[in-house]
Parts: sequence; C-alpha cells; structure tokens
Amino acid sequence: MDGFAVRAADTSRASEAAPVRLMVAGAVEAGEIWTGTCKPGSAVRISTGAALPNGCDAVVPHETVLERGHEIVLTQPVATGQHVRPTGEDVRAGMPVLSPGTVIRPQEIGLLAALGFETASVIAAPMVSILSIGQELRPSSKPAQVPDANGPMLAAQVQCAGGNVVRVAQSDGDSSGLSELLDDLGQESDLIITSGGISDSTADTMAGLLDGHPEAELWNVRLRPGRHFGFGRFGQAVVLSLPGNPVAAFVGFEFFGRLAIGLLSGRKDDSDRRFALATEPLTGARGRTDVIRGHVRIDSAGQLWIAPTVHRGSGIVSSLLAVNGLAILPESIERIEAGQPVEIRWMGYQ
Repeated sequence: MDGFAVRAADTSRASEAAPVRLMVAGAVEAGEIWTGTCKPGSAVRISTGAALPNGCDAVVPHETVLERGHEIVLTQPVATGQHVRPTGEDVRAGMPVLSPGTVIRPQEIGLLAALGFETASVIAAPMVSILSIGQELRPSSKPAQVPDANGPMLAAQVQCAGGNVVRVAQSDGDSSGLSELLDDLGQESDLIITSGGISDSTADTMAGLLDGHPEAELWNVRLRPGRHFGFGRFGQAVVLSLPGNPVAAFVGFEFFGRLAIGLLSGRKDDSDRRFALATEPLTGARGRTDVIRGHVRIDSAGQLWIAPTVHRGSGIVSSLLAVNGLAILPESIERIEAGQPVEIRWMGYQ
C-alpha cells in the first residue's frame, strides 16, 4: 500500500494515548529499490509496487499516520507482514504453473506476463474448413433449393470449440468437383468438416469418395440422431464427414468434431461431462446411444436438471434454440424415469 515502510516492532506500543514518532529516512517509488537500511526508529515513504526496504517488515497506510515535517506519528500498531506482498505469495520458485495442453485464455496470458515471459511455445488453433454437400444447396434454377443451415452452424460450433474457420463452402455433390474441392480445401486447412452425402443413396457421392479412398473409412455409428459418419485424410488435412440432417450434424460435431479440434490443438478429450436429473421420462432403444436435446437448469440447492426439447425430429432446427445440454442414454438403457440421473454433455452456449 502507499504509506510508510517500518519495523513492526517500533509500532507495537502505539496508541492514541501514547503516539509513536518515527523519522522518515527516505522514499522509494514503484519499481525501485531503496539502497539504505531502515534503522530502529525510522521509516521509509513507499509507493505500491516498490520493493520493501532492508530492515522493514510492514507498511503503515498513508491515511493512518500524521506527518509532521520529517516525522510521522502513529497511533496504532501494525503487525509483521501487514500490507506487504511477500515474495512467492502467488507463485513459488520451481512451482509448475501451466501444463502441456493448457488452453491459452486471457487468464493464462496474464499469469505468463506476470512471471516475465514474453513468449510461450504453443500449438496453433487448427484451421478448419466447412463443406456442405447436396445438389439442393447450390444456387440454381431448381425450384426446391434448400438454404445451407449446416455450414454457418458448424462454423459457429468450430469457433466455440477453439478452431479457426478458413472457409465455408458448398458442393452440389458432383464426384469430380467434390474431389477437387476437397483437395483445394486441404491445402489451407488442418481439418475439413463435411455434412451430407454419406448415407446409402446412390446420390451420396461423399460416401463413395470415402469408400474408395485409401486413407478414409465409413462408419455406421450406433447413435441417434446420426448414424453415417466418415473419417479420412485428403492431402495434409483430416476430413470428418457428418450427416446432412442439421440436428444430426449438430450432435455429431459435439461428439466427434469438438474432440478432433481438441486433439489437433494438443488437448485431451475435455468434453464437459456431468450428471443431471431428468424432469420427465427419457426413452431410447437398446443397441444404440440416444442423444436427447435438452435445456439444463440449476435449482436453489445446486442440483442440475435437464428438460428435453419438445420437438425432437432430426430436421427441426428451431429445437436447437433452447438446447444447452445433451442427455446421453447409453445402449444398455431404454428408459430413465423422471428424477433419475442421466449423463449430460454441457454445452455452455446459453
């Protein structure tokens, strides 16, 4: 604090009835070191941020003393260490402060700067491109053109997960054009996330592209919403293919895309898994994992509750507005009753 650095022992008997007078021997400003030694019966004027002078072990706040020329008058004592920040109070020598894989937030930057580091070795946030596939998405003369919901939505999810969005593109699914576009995106991306074109239809060219690629594979995941997924490598980029239905793409990203971005960033699986009580019965089917969209709230006792959304179709994009958590019913559970715990994936969007 701004005030006077003193020897606490000199102030031990200070009171209104018996004030203690100390001689001001010098002054030290923030960032400075006083080269003298504070002798018994003396004090040093000090500013916040200055090093404590040799011989002093406490600071008397400026507003608690009376100045008379080169003397100060104290009417109350201070204890050893009072109003002083000791060396090592925050971080001690040899103490680990940041471990590998730590996400660099403003808090980490502040600590690094406080410790005097001007640089730190980091893994750059992955560069991610988004590709929506479907002939109905491209501007054309077709009367049933469908707006691309997945591209902007997935791009926003990528940003929330810590990735940098490079491009948001669309493809009509033409095989040669799709392959060329993937190669093009692969030149500037670490990860390409596609949606659509990977089910069993003959028009799903992304599935055929993955199936015939030496460094790719198709997955039939026991998951609802979403079943068809793909994974591979095109050039230097990793490709993750998600279903085309918007809700399935949204859920698929939360389970696979967020993990991929974390791994490319040097992090382990940091998905925020918790448990909440169901506000009403939740039903699934044996043999698959059911992911139910829901809104999570916390009651006055600190208990988490999850209420499922009303509309649960995989194409009901508006149902996502209330979603801030996903309830996970594993393959072995068909039903969870109201009031029973269920694992949730907290999303933190709202």
